[in-house]
Amino acid sequence: MIFDDAAPALAEAPDSEALARCIGELPALPLALTVAVQALSSDDLPASACVDAVERDQALATRLLRLANSAFYGARGQVASVEDAVGMLGLRTVACVVAAVSMCSTLSLVQCHGFRFETYWRHALTTAVLSRELARPATQDPGEAFLAGLLHDVGQLLLVVAHADWAERALQMSREEQIDLCEAERGLIGVGHNEVGAEVMRHWHFPERLVEAVAAHHSPLPAPPGDRLSLSALIHLADQLAHHIEADDGTVVSLESLNGWGDLCLDESALSTLLERTHREISVFESA
Repeated sequence: MIFDDAAPALAEAPDSEALARCIGELPALPLALTVAVQALSSDDLPASACVDAVERDQALATRLLRLANSAFYGARGQVASVEDAVGMLGLRTVACVVAAVSMCSTLSLVQCHGFRFETYWRHALTTAVLSRELARPATQDPGEAFLAGLLHDVGQLLLVVAHADWAERALQMSREEQIDLCEAERGLIGVGHNEVGAEVMRHWHFPERLVEAVAAHHSPLPAPPGDRLSLSALIHLADQLAHHIEADDGTVVSLESLNGWGDLCLDESALSTLLERTHREISVFESA
């Protein structure tokens, strides 16, 4: 549950202008996050640009060094500077960490009473890590997959801010009637969180390929020639796995139930390894 248990009384019908205002009032992306996005969506950004951007934000740099020195990343006690982190872990690994930490700080500024941001954020980060890990067998770019996974539900956050009671009712309808959440949102609010998320990403000038993946993550696009999965299908698969991890009810994942898994030519052993690695990485992020 991402809402507190006490449900508010329904307000008047949703207003599209309220949602547009929420998107327009979003804070600008921090410099370090903008640079991290550039590093993860292109191959020609010099490492020095990322180092300079992170070093301007002391709190971010401190947390990056704590994460880089964790046993998970294999550099315990050896990383003394942002430049060291880039040199030892690689620009893209550092950019993923910077994107996650910076995006969490940015989105946490979007306040809504009764909304459990920690639950929302853990799901976003889990989906991002799973997307990155599955990107190579899916013949997708790991950096782009991480960003798309990180932001796949950002529209849900904006719907909550603009129309908290209606967003909660959509979640309830989705569960009780066993229909897709976006379908419930469109029926009650007039728009799905996937569409809102795409508008948020356009507002922040993310690459259109990532915008498209977020827009289609509930109804994945077919794979382009030569790819095993489209980016939207990859995010859809990672989203399914993230929900399984969060359920933590001891049930075994049925590979047949995972849309897209069969296209990756991976077995149960690969799934077990993936889930274990994801568990460990999320724990590192939460403890740093």
